[in-house]
Amino acid sequence: MRPHPALLAAVLLTACGSLVDTKDTSGRHYAIVRGTVTRASGAPVANAQVGISCVGVASDPFGLTVDANTNGAFETDVYAPSAFAPLPGPTYVCRVLTPYTGIPQAQRSVTISVSPDFKTRPVNAVALVVP
Repeated sequence: MRPHPALLAAVLLTACGSLVDTKDTSGRHYAIVRGTVTRASGAPVANAQVGISCVGVASDPFGLTVDANTNGAFETDVYAPSAFAPLPGPTYVCRVLTPYTGIPQAQRSVTISVSPDFKTRPVNAVALVVP
């Protein structure tokens, strides 16, 4: 069984998440994705595993994972390598889901805005609701 390329990218980006080079502006794009994972009742889903898979001009996805805190809140920097050119805007179309392994209990398709400058990266809000 071969691992899915998006999963490999997610593992790689997760492992390297703290090594974001904010000085190199050669075609890279940045954003913040901030959100919550709640149940339909409004109760938070503590420590939910959130996966984010995005595509731009090319159909090859890149992805990353983040764990929500005990209140169901999560925040992560999205770092798009220069090989993943964004759509006009600039934006990426992303699938945000929980959990990131197995069958998703909740998922949303969102368009996130990005910036070529780390210091001005936009914040994109996402709310996931688990039935």
